Amino acid sequence: MTSTSIRPSVTAEPRAGYLVGAVVDVILLVLINVSPGWRTVPFLTDDAIDVVVWIDIGLALGVVVNTLCALFPRRRLVLLGDVLTTTAALAALTSMSAVWPFRFDDTEIPWTTITRTTLTIVLVAVSIALVVQLVKLLHALVAADVDP
Repeated sequence: MTSTSIRPSVTAEPRAGYLVGAVVDVILLVLINVSPGWRTVPFLTDDAIDVVVWIDIGLALGVVVNTLCALFPRRRLVLLGDVLTTTAALAALTSMSAVWPFRFDDTEIPWTTITRTTLTIVLVAVSIALVVQLVKLLHALVAADVDP
């Protein structure tokens, strides 16, 4: 018996992870849009609808990408999915920054400053991640030794 015959499939764990990711995205879509809904969050204004649209697109895209990656765990597909979902996240974050759907009533804590600073840091991090993912995808597309 070789050591490879007693190990589980290399794709079994990632496939399960993609399915969990798809389920989490569906749950988030329900929580945001059905019950309890984003309108119940006390510090969001009605302008948040402009951001929720982008979040919904990103989550729906996540469901599709995760499901496809679970069914067809190919490196190029996974990398393309990463690029697409990160682009959707960047669109939602950019929309959030432009719309600013927040209203903070507590004046003792500088929530606006904290939120703007955090949002800026996350925007920079997601932008860097997108560049890295694009490079990885391009490399996988031109590399001869990568599965289709």
